[in-house]
Amino acid sequence: MAAWHDLDRVRSSPISSVGMPIDPWPLIRKRTSMARANALHLVVHGRSGGAVPACIHSLISELRERRQAPIQLETLTADSIPPKSVEPVLLVPLLLWPGAHVRQDLPAIRRRLRLAGNDVTMLPFLGAWPLWWQLVASLLDVTAAQTAVLVHHPLRSGVADRFLAHLSNRLERPLIALDRWAAYQNAHPGSVPLPIALAPNRMTEALSEADGLPPLLDHSLIRQGLIDLLAALP
Repeated sequence: MAAWHDLDRVRSSPISSVGMPIDPWPLIRKRTSMARANALHLVVHGRSGGAVPACIHSLISELRERRQAPIQLETLTADSIPPKSVEPVLLVPLLLWPGAHVRQDLPAIRRRLRLAGNDVTMLPFLGAWPLWWQLVASLLDVTAAQTAVLVHHPLRSGVADRFLAHLSNRLERPLIALDRWAAYQNAHPGSVPLPIALAPNRMTEALSEADGLPPLLDHSLIRQGLIDLLAALP
C-alpha cells in the first residue's frame, strides 16, 4: 500500500501521452543519459499450465521497442523460469492485490535471482502504484461511469480487506468479490461489472456472460498507460 497518500495528488494530474516525462517511482536511482535502461523482470500470474494471454505478449513486444533493453517474463503458474539476465534487473510484479503471491512468491523470486548473481531491485506490486489506479479512475470516467462496479477475485481477509476498503473509497466505487457478484447484481440491477484483472481469466470469462466489461488490458487507455509507466522506469 505504498504511496497511498499520493493518490489524490496524481489523480488531478492526467497520465501523459507517449513522450512526456513520467516518474512512477521517484526514489529509484535514475540512470545517466548515456546509461542503458535496466532489464525488466516482469512477473504475471498466468493461466493454468503457465499460459500467457496474447495481450500480455503484445504489451511486452511494444515495451521492448520503447525501452531498447532486455525484458523477461516470469509466470507464476509455469514450471520453467527465465534464464539469468546479465543486466541490472528491476523486478516488476504485474499483480494487483496484496495476496500470498506478493507476500511470499515475490521475495522468493528476488532471492533466487540474487543467488544466481543478478543485481536486483524489486518494485512494489502494480496494485500499489498510485499512477496505476489513476489510469483505472480515468477509465471509469469514460466507461459506464454511473453503473460500473469493480469486481475482483476473492481474497483472504486481513490486509486485503484494508486495501480494498481504502481503494473503494479512493475510486468512489464499490469493490465486490466475484463470489458476491450475483447477490450484488440482484440487489442493484443495471450494475455493470468491470473485472479488475489485467488479462482474460476465469473471472473475466464468467463476468462476460453477465455483460461485463472486458479485462483491463483490452481498454486502450489502460494498455497504453501501462506501457508508458513501464517504459518510464530507469
